[in-house]
Amino acid sequence: MTGFGSAWRLAFRRNRMFYLWWILGLSVLMPMTVTKYHDLVPAGESGQLVLAQLAGNPTMLALLGPAFDLGNAGGFTFWRVGTFTAAAVAMMAALGVIRATRAEEEEGRAELVRAGAMARSVPLAAGVALGLAACLVLGLASALMMLAATPGVGGAMATGLGLALTGTMFVGVAAVWAQVFPSARTARVWSLGIVLGGLYLARAMVDASPPSATVDAWRWAMPMDWAALARPYASERWWVFLLPLAVTVVLVGLAFWLESVRDLGAGLRAATSGVATASPSLSGSAGLSWRLLRVSIIGWTVGILVTAVGMGSMSLSVDSMFTDQPQITEMLRKLAGGTQAINDAFFVAMLSIVATIVTMAGVMLLSRLRSEETDGRAEVMLATSTTRWRYALSTLVPAILLPVVLLVLTGASMPILQALNDGSASLVGSLTKAALVLTPGILLVLGFAMLLVGWKPRWYGLVWAVIGWSMLASWVFALFNPPDWLLKLQPWGYLPHLPSDPMRWGAFSIELVAGLAMVALGLLGYRRRDIAGR
Repeated sequence: MTGFGSAWRLAFRRNRMFYLWWILGLSVLMPMTVTKYHDLVPAGESGQLVLAQLAGNPTMLALLGPAFDLGNAGGFTFWRVGTFTAAAVAMMAALGVIRATRAEEEEGRAELVRAGAMARSVPLAAGVALGLAACLVLGLASALMMLAATPGVGGAMATGLGLALTGTMFVGVAAVWAQVFPSARTARVWSLGIVLGGLYLARAMVDASPPSATVDAWRWAMPMDWAALARPYASERWWVFLLPLAVTVVLVGLAFWLESVRDLGAGLRAATSGVATASPSLSGSAGLSWRLLRVSIIGWTVGILVTAVGMGSMSLSVDSMFTDQPQITEMLRKLAGGTQAINDAFFVAMLSIVATIVTMAGVMLLSRLRSEETDGRAEVMLATSTTRWRYALSTLVPAILLPVVLLVLTGASMPILQALNDGSASLVGSLTKAALVLTPGILLVLGFAMLLVGWKPRWYGLVWAVIGWSMLASWVFALFNPPDWLLKLQPWGYLPHLPSDPMRWGAFSIELVAGLAMVALGLLGYRRRDIAGR
């Protein structure tokens, strides 16, 4: 294939750090969980009873997938984080392929590359090959680390293959949507929001259903369950890996065929010209911002509300599941900032997790302000009577409001099932207040993000480092009993965790003022600096 080597080197150079950080982060997740197996699961009959309760709990099955052999560290670890890790690998693969194909085409770089001595399909081949290689490297790294952490060569190999082949399927998914749509943003929405999100939700519904022959049959139609159905560390079924391999081959072949029948720069689904007269709402920057962000806002809202209800259903069985597990109980209390009552600790820990997730939604929305600038569209808007303040606020305001509203809605909706079960309606109000108290952490992160947009837009990736550290500190390090100050060294660490903590207005006020100050400084910087277009 003429020119493949040059296209591969270019794709590797432009995307190597993207894949590197994903591989490093995901490959250590499962081995770290293995090291805490004996701390999380009590020895003897009590441990077996706890595992039986977990494996039979519909909510846990919906969240984590089917359980096979939880009596060994490898099997328990794959059930505990394997399905989630596989979904994350799929996300990496889809984002990476779109980044290396459709985004390059949309920016005009693919046209420059293809102007040389290069076959038509080489840029797509280089992007797909890089994505496949990244998935295989991640699978190999995960297998080697699992082999070092727990005995069982077969289980480690099955783990690596399951993760790698789940990723390769979404290499194919993303490659197909990159041919269908002319926009990288639309290809991401369909690959991640609709296909990955839809498959994960369908898997959760099937896995949570009462056991039956029909449910078992439907489980085989769930691609997100295939890695688990290969039964790593539980009498592995190697033939199951033929399913994701076949899907990968079919989807990649389809992507190359679709690429051969479309024009460069266009998608098979052409963008419509729209109505002759624009809606009055598009007469200003706020209406344009809503038009650009509405799909993401609606998707995040639906996803978070469904997650909140699922978390709330777990609260009905928290006491019975964790009563005999002091290690997990202590971990929940650490996540909840020291809350002692197990039910309160569960709710507060879930709120802390959701706070980080919804903040990611705000950071993604605010990044639109930067992408519109680099794509050259901000210059067009600012050439009109639209001021920089108004243009920046049209994206900044929804980026702040969305995570704040979603966190408050989570606090209000998560305890509804518990309140209906035992009549504790006051819990809804107390958790709504608890969510409101955590909102300065959101403002602190988004204030930092706006500060970067205003003064150092090329350093915007630093805000993702803050979120990544927050996730590690509050989700992973809590398993290893670190000092409290380390867990608190993140935006939500020093905020009070209601309803068990007393209200600490000092920490609340300091973070609120710091966040607002960074927002103001960021807006000032955005108003003063040059706009960097294409």
